[in-house]
Amino acid sequence: MNRIRVSRRVEKKLAKGLVLLDASDLRDIDLTDQAVEVLSQDGKFLGSAYLSQQNKGIGWLVSKEKVSFSQIFFESLFRKAKEVRMPYYQDDLTTAFRLFNQEGDGFGGLTIDLYGDYAVFSWYNSFVYQIRELIVKAFKEVFPEVLGAYEKIRFKGLDYESAHVYGEKAPDYFTVLENGVLYQVFMNDGLMTG
Repeated sequence: MNRIRVSRRVEKKLAKGLVLLDASDLRDIDLTDQAVEVLSQDGKFLGSAYLSQQNKGIGWLVSKEKVSFSQIFFESLFRKAKEVRMPYYQDDLTTAFRLFNQEGDGFGGLTIDLYGDYAVFSWYNSFVYQIRELIVKAFKEVFPEVLGAYEKIRFKGLDYESAHVYGEKAPDYFTVLENGVLYQVFMNDGLMTG
């Protein structure tokens, strides 16, 4: 794994809990689409991150500890996210909600939404997209009740925006509930779902 040294300004930013890395944070670094260890100017380990260009920022600090982006790592993140959302699973008036919300759940660049029995993965940069099979495998271990999944490509560089990923295909249109409000949704028609 490559290592990058950051300025004192960036070190302070990370110490405050900010996890999005901007281009101005890493001016002299010519790495992309890979996991890195973040070090201070004097070589102190600051955390595990990955670098990949997206709409906002060029990377994310993922942990202040050494981690590898393995299936076990993602299973752990997904279990924690699922536990936090248990009240939604028990709410008869809600069948659509966000299962995993980027840095709020420990990994920027990825969101996963649930629409009834189907999940939608949104990939926000090419690094996360490159490890998508690993992420989906971990997801299936933690969320076996999800019947099928789709993906949305939210970065430039691929020739498609939406695709079926695994499992059963959802009906072309179906209805979900959000706090008792009915919404008609569609899983595989561009970037939007309804």
